[in-house]
Amino acid sequence: MSMRAAVMREGRFEVEPRPIPKPGPGNVLARVRACGICGSDLHYFHHAPEIIARAKGLGADTSAMERTLREGPVLGHEFVCEIVDFGPGATRALPAGTRVVSMPFVLRDGAPVLVGSSPETPGAYAEYMELTEALLLPAPDSVPDEAAALVEPFGIAVHAVNKAALRGDETCVVVGCGPIGLAVAGVLRARGFEAILAADLSPRRRELALALGATVAVDPRRDSVLALAADQAAGRPVVVFENTGAAGMLHRLVLEAPKDSRIVVTGIAAGDESLLPMVAITKELQLQFVIYYTAEEFAEALQLIAGGRVAWRAMLTGEVGLDGVTQAFADLSDPEQHAKILVRPWTD
Repeated sequence: MSMRAAVMREGRFEVEPRPIPKPGPGNVLARVRACGICGSDLHYFHHAPEIIARAKGLGADTSAMERTLREGPVLGHEFVCEIVDFGPGATRALPAGTRVVSMPFVLRDGAPVLVGSSPETPGAYAEYMELTEALLLPAPDSVPDEAAALVEPFGIAVHAVNKAALRGDETCVVVGCGPIGLAVAGVLRARGFEAILAADLSPRRRELALALGATVAVDPRRDSVLALAADQAAGRPVVVFENTGAAGMLHRLVLEAPKDSRIVVTGIAAGDESLLPMVAITKELQLQFVIYYTAEEFAEALQLIAGGRVAWRAMLTGEVGLDGVTQAFADLSDPEQHAKILVRPWTD
């Protein structure tokens, strides 16, 4: 038995037959209902050879990464699925037919393996995928598929906000209003913050930031969001969420951040970055890098969406079937056109 999957090839995605995964011990077979296209997918699509070369240069064993790239990875880790079948030893606590979300890992011999990172663990740009039963969370009936597929990026935002260790009176700055920046703005608003300043080059993204909860959205070519934050803070601390990964952004933020600011970095820079340590030291800045989330934070993201506490609908700007993935990746390069595109594998 085979399934259809959008397989990443050089510069494109090809819809190809792949074996339907056979769930291992404690795992389930799940039918993919929807999957968001993530910025990290875009980053890998455009920079996979450089990522592998950099890892090899740091001494990592890249043989598995190289094999996956040769054979064609099936990406996709922002998903909502439906349980179809069970592997040996599964408890069946959630019956077949249950809609579920999950952190994007499959447990193999007790170790987590990122979905989409090997031919044996395909991601959700496919009709089916293997998931680990112990990591599944049921999606409430009140949460539609398109909202459930956003739990993962909102989980990253919850984690970033938690890592900022906020006390409640900060002026918050969101630099870069792609999906993660938008989710950060939404989580900050849900936590009750009233001073949320956003900056993005795109007028459309600035509109979306306001819809998600930002109180001010500025064009960084005309206004310094950090200067504005310093003016509004009136002695209160400033926390900056850097979501762009743009070259030179850390250097710029260190130069412009007010004294005692905390900079939380979610953006993935493509290459080496530099900053002026003396400036950071003089201002006593704090740098916090973040990735992923805990199981509790992932569950909190689902609760925020289910409780209507984040304006998730504003983030969704398009849907495609598997045959449309290549064009969707191209369309996402235009921030005026799209923020988040969902892949629905069963849509022609």
